[in-house]
Amino acid sequence: MEWVISILVMLSLIGSIMWVKPSPREKLISEIRLHARKLGFTVKMAEIEATRGKGEMEPQKLRLPAYHLPRKYLTKSEKGQWICWQVFRTENAANRGLPEGWSWKKGEFEVTKEMCDMICQLIEKLPKGVKALESTPIQFTVYWREEGGVDVLDAIFDAVQPFVKKEL
Repeated sequence: MEWVISILVMLSLIGSIMWVKPSPREKLISEIRLHARKLGFTVKMAEIEATRGKGEMEPQKLRLPAYHLPRKYLTKSEKGQWICWQVFRTENAANRGLPEGWSWKKGEFEVTKEMCDMICQLIEKLPKGVKALESTPIQFTVYWREEGGVDVLDAIFDAVQPFVKKEL
């Protein structure tokens, strides 16, 4: 009987330790977010409303990590003239100038053709885990499912640099 109790106590202790120990996915996310901070990203969980996809009655609400890169080099007048835009990885009728599978939520008829071409080039470089992009005078945001690893984050960071430094 003493052996049974001892074994149950040991299993309980081992179970508690395993419960506290982070999973491989949690370790990967922690590593990605630590690297993101070193690159200058601010990472927050965000709930965003996507555009309505084809055949959908209501827009989908997504809870995703938002990787924000601040814009530091804009003057006050540039911020005042800024054209904000937002695109989602959703099939929709509001897709003028975007690659297949992407749609506008904001800015479709406001961005210039050159800017639209730059957005398309950026989208082509991004991994499938990126679900949305947003550009405001304060920051550039990538909504990403954190699939892959630090190398994928580095590729995202390199791809968005033209948008963070200066936009037309």
